[in-house]
Amino acid sequence: MTRPCLPPDDLPSFEASYRELSWELEEVAGEIFYNNCDPMTQDLLRQCGWDVTIRSKGLTLVVICPNNRLNWYVLQSIPLFAESLQTLSNTAKIRIYPPPGTGTPMEVMVEDSFF
Repeated sequence: MTRPCLPPDDLPSFEASYRELSWELEEVAGEIFYNNCDPMTQDLLRQCGWDVTIRSKGLTLVVICPNNRLNWYVLQSIPLFAESLQTLSNTAKIRIYPPPGTGTPMEVMVEDSFF
């Protein structure tokens, strides 16, 4: 193994490297999820705020609904989201945030959703 040519203080920290790799993994997972969705589901996602996060408890699709109409469509699309997520993880979660002031977030485990 070769020694780094920089002094230890000038090398990136393990935490910084881990954080950067984690962001890249989330970005790639989000792209894979989105590309696995059909065009209508992709259009729905574009109208909402959404992201894929990966933490110690696993992968989570987070969808933020800007209005009640889109919230209804997102809730109807849970099986489609779950099907697309299953290519990434059997234990993924879907967390849906309703429009501000209209309720609390809902969380569904992918293995619990029925398709």
